[in-house]
Amino acid sequence: MTTAPTTARRPLLLMLAALVVAGAAVRSTRMTESLWYDEIAAWRDYGMHGPRAILTTYFDPANHVAHTLLSWCAFELLASFEWPAAVALRFPSFVFSLATIPILFGLGRRAGGIRVGIVAAAVAAIAPVAVLEGVEARGYSMMIFFAAAATHQWLALRTRPRLTRGLAYATLMALGVWSHPMTVFVALGHGVILLVEMIRRRRIEAIGMGALVAAAALTLVLFAPIIGAVLRTRRAFADASPDTPSPFGIEGAAALLQLGGSLAWWAALPALLVAIAGVVRAGRTPETRSVIVATLAGLPLLFAATWLLDSWMYTRFAFFAFPGGAILIALGVDTLWRRRAAAGVGAIALITACYAADLAVRPTKQPLREAARVVETERRPGERLLVVGLRHEVLDVYAAALDPAYSLHHGADLAAAIARVEPAWVIVLYPRAVGPERLGLLAENGFAVHTRLPGWADWGDGEVVVWRRGE
Repeated sequence: MTTAPTTARRPLLLMLAALVVAGAAVRSTRMTESLWYDEIAAWRDYGMHGPRAILTTYFDPANHVAHTLLSWCAFELLASFEWPAAVALRFPSFVFSLATIPILFGLGRRAGGIRVGIVAAAVAAIAPVAVLEGVEARGYSMMIFFAAAATHQWLALRTRPRLTRGLAYATLMALGVWSHPMTVFVALGHGVILLVEMIRRRRIEAIGMGALVAAAALTLVLFAPIIGAVLRTRRAFADASPDTPSPFGIEGAAALLQLGGSLAWWAALPALLVAIAGVVRAGRTPETRSVIVATLAGLPLLFAATWLLDSWMYTRFAFFAFPGGAILIALGVDTLWRRRAAAGVGAIALITACYAADLAVRPTKQPLREAARVVETERRPGERLLVVGLRHEVLDVYAAALDPAYSLHHGADLAAAIARVEPAWVIVLYPRAVGPERLGLLAENGFAVHTRLPGWADWGDGEVVVWRRGE
């Protein structure tokens, strides 16, 4: 005999399942896109060498250890079923991105009820920030998942302290930092919240403190094989040049913009405006406020630490705050709905349309595969290819048969490389970073732009430009 609670839960479970299916459908359209620079560099430096190298090697911040390890596992398993390499490498991100959907429902329900939970889950399903990180072979979808899951446990722990919840929190938090070190700001935010509460109440919160200490201890255990290497690379986070991404430049602005679910201002704006109503509501209700503060407390700490330590940040370092933005949007929608159902429905429709438009017009992140195909299709026998790139020979993944030569560090030796290789084709990655002087050198040597392939990485500098001699 079916109980009433079970019957009541069934529509809710079906709705969550539908959101997960919708999220999977949206993500699947981008799973086979060209791998981009960071994905290939991380795989070639760490992932392809197997678990030992992944767990014990760290010479730059590109090794998101937990994710790299899972990518290797997925590649080894799914390659045997002849899955495309890009899909196999991205599969862990895909899974964790979908797993975030029910977690956001739980956080949203805690913040404002079932409707808030459903809308927050829907944002996690279709928001471009969540979708795009769910189809990238990097650790950011795991960062978002573990930030949300650990915060959910933290709030449960603060409401009803139990040892098992403390251990669950510590485990989730440590795995989050292992997935991407910047997830540590979630724990730091929780620590600041706990400290403020202890000062206000004049009472030691032993279980909360114990959970944070346990999270720190477990994190050290996970990082133990590479802790020395991590410390040796700390200078990589020094602000070494005016071109370094600043928290007060476009990267910092976008770190706030992503709270609206998109990195395109026009797609995020409606959600951010709706979220204002969520902020007002959170200020009036202690339980709601506690959820918002717990999900977002790490964000100002990231900005402060970056500034005080004279360091740098990319927007994606702040994606741990995405769950907080999703809940604010959901609270705003619910607030409008309570006043007038049509207003809530209209807000949902507008936000959904903007998210869909963003994903529809957004090109591949960096079309390396397409650039290689252009040359492969049109080059004549004996014509050489030169690639102007960053630090890694990433185009070999798609152009190995073309035996490309490289001029790295944005063409630092471009003149010498042209003289040495005598290429008929040049593929330029990050053309804005290469700069007009070196691009002018190509024109002086008889090259002309053959094909421009747009890419959205680095605010449009993911464009890949194919040059051909004699055009």
